[in-house]
Amino acid sequence: MEPLHSARDLVTLEFRCLGLFAFHGSCRWRAAPARARGGEFLAYLASHSRSPILRTTLAEALWPHLNPEQSAHRLHLAVSGARAALRVELPEINPIVFVEDSYGWHSSVQITSDARRLEQCFNDGSPAAFSEGISVYAGQFLPAEQADWVTPMRVRYEHMYVTMLETLASAALEAGDYARATNFGLELIEVDGANERATQLVMVSSAKAGRRGFALATFAKLERYLRKWLGVEPMSETSRLRVQILQDEIGSTAVYCKAPDRGRLVTPGAESQRVGY
Repeated sequence: MEPLHSARDLVTLEFRCLGLFAFHGSCRWRAAPARARGGEFLAYLASHSRSPILRTTLAEALWPHLNPEQSAHRLHLAVSGARAALRVELPEINPIVFVEDSYGWHSSVQITSDARRLEQCFNDGSPAAFSEGISVYAGQFLPAEQADWVTPMRVRYEHMYVTMLETLASAALEAGDYARATNFGLELIEVDGANERATQLVMVSSAKAGRRGFALATFAKLERYLRKWLGVEPMSETSRLRVQILQDEIGSTAVYCKAPDRGRLVTPGAESQRVGY
């Protein structure tokens, strides 16, 4: 049995976890296998690649409703399916090894992912890193998965993306780059239709750019969204901003109100969840 750590030339296995789940080794990007054929196991291993994972931990995370015998059988099938999927990209080695009752990556395999790069950009904190970070975010973390282990990671990466967007948007607004500020704000609204800070930012930046009609239309869109999905009205700060735009009172020093978000809807029609960013 190959050890998990040995002196070898590294080969890179890259994963896309933000948006469509896929992987790339020596040839090209390939869609990950179906959930029943090892897709979720592969996603978990790619997302927890820094150390081997106990078999019991995997079973509990992936199949919490099954008894030990059933989960052991399911894990065996999942590992076989994941290895078969990776073989087309890494034909020379078995990338997934089992050592001391744990599964992990072969020592010659270096794992990279868009999620990890997003985290690096977020931790860097520079404007350049933030710009790269928002380009890396191609969608929610593993959007096709609904397992309990996925949810906190999905919220975490979305929080990073939103924070970077808000920072860049505020900087663009303060620099007088109203077109860029508007675009960032619209991206924030796309993530969360109830984000009033983003709506305020778009209203201010559009109005300052001479697009009062667009600013008012953005308010109207927020108003419809809040009434339909949350049953509430826009906050007083947002409504007051609408009046200022109607009266052409958005001066060169106006800034959008950084008021608390209403929250966000995970799925239209679903129960709303208040998430503080």
